Amino acid sequence: MGVVGSSPIAPTKTRKPRSGGVFRWCWPVLVPGPAACWVCQCFQADAIIHNQTKNRVQRMDIPLLRGAIEERYCRLVEAGEVLFRQGEHGDAAYVIDVGVVEIYAEDADGRHTIARLTENELFGEMALLGDSRRSASAVALEATRLLVITPDHLRERLESADPLTRHLLRTLVLRSRELLQRHRPGPAPSNGADLIAEELAANDRRLAFGRVRIEQAMELALQRREFQLYFQPVLRLPAGPVAGYEALIRWIKPDGSRVPPAEFIPIAESSDLIWPIGRWVLETAVDGLLRLAQSGLGESVDTPLFMNVNLSARQLQDPELLPLLASQVARLHGRHCRLKLEVTESLMIGNVALMQDFIVRCRELGVPVVLDDFGTGYCSLSYLHLFDVQAMKLDRSFVRGISVSRASEKVVRGIVGMAHELGLEVVVEGVETADQAQQASDLGVDFAQGFYFARPAPLDELLPARAP
Repeated sequence: MGVVGSSPIAPTKTRKPRSGGVFRWCWPVLVPGPAACWVCQCFQADAIIHNQTKNRVQRMDIPLLRGAIEERYCRLVEAGEVLFRQGEHGDAAYVIDVGVVEIYAEDADGRHTIARLTENELFGEMALLGDSRRSASAVALEATRLLVITPDHLRERLESADPLTRHLLRTLVLRSRELLQRHRPGPAPSNGADLIAEELAANDRRLAFGRVRIEQAMELALQRREFQLYFQPVLRLPAGPVAGYEALIRWIKPDGSRVPPAEFIPIAESSDLIWPIGRWVLETAVDGLLRLAQSGLGESVDTPLFMNVNLSARQLQDPELLPLLASQVARLHGRHCRLKLEVTESLMIGNVALMQDFIVRCRELGVPVVLDDFGTGYCSLSYLHLFDVQAMKLDRSFVRGISVSRASEKVVRGIVGMAHELGLEVVVEGVETADQAQQASDLGVDFAQGFYFARPAPLDELLPARAP
């Protein structure tokens, strides 16, 4: 058994990761997803066990509760209880939720304390690398509650992790097992090699290295100006005119080949590359908006011609975003045009406080925020009172639905009516036929965009042709 000094994450508290042994930085991978279930069960036990105390488990409660909690998720031990002994085969690692555990080793000279671990500390992690024998013993020094991490838990988290992270972890696991085998002759451990199936591992290598290649190519593309903005018109219903545009990024290589947005945008949004790319998009979109307004395209619109720019969650962490936004708004001052920002429901999940503050800052700058892809998230309605958005954009699935389903039509009618009661404008995207456009208009939708009206196009194709 190997002892890692401190676990990087607290199951019941929020802490930043700390550096250290192999599994210190691996542990955050274990927590999302299904982990919520077993952590939640421990929270429920916590409410009973603490019994009006906040920091320590009452000894008398442990025998009563031991049978009520699945040991796969949580293990309760009394003071003096040995968790495992030196020389035993290991089958799990542990995180201390409440209590104190001593790690010790015994040899010819007697017993030696290796470490005393407290809340949120990880130990026994070498059992996740293979079923080799424990190199030390562990005993609870007081009533203690432990979160149990089995190889199955690790395997589940690895399967849902990013391919690059999964490939790195698998490589570390296999190399750690090789080192163990060199120093501990005997049968090879059996529960570490299959943490990731070989077929999945081979696919991970392909995806991981492909991701790295795309990231490096994106950096070069930004320097070489291979990215371009295309603009899709947004029309006011029922009959137009063009009220604004949505800026959409495209990657066109020097040889004319294109990289599909679905291949590079998720990678950019999950890395810091989205910061410089996002800044470029914002500045270029405002450049385009000014040129469109100067060309007279917005003169027939009662309200200012607008430009919608999409934001990702990672961009909210960019310290230059708000200053840049303020500078771009200043460029539009006195012009018959305005900037709008589109944020998705998924962005708001887990970013409530940050998003609320950002929307307030945007409102102070006079920049409306549009809730994009409304209806595709988890708690759409709750966002309407949590966040001071000015408009909502219905996902294209609603447009398809109203063409074939009376129920979908009623749903859209209800959403539009509710939005208008709240003072929100409604936009639909993905309109591809005249019937869909007419139905959206009949249901009271304010704006629409889609291939029926116009496909996204580069700026030069949208500007009026100059007289020869």
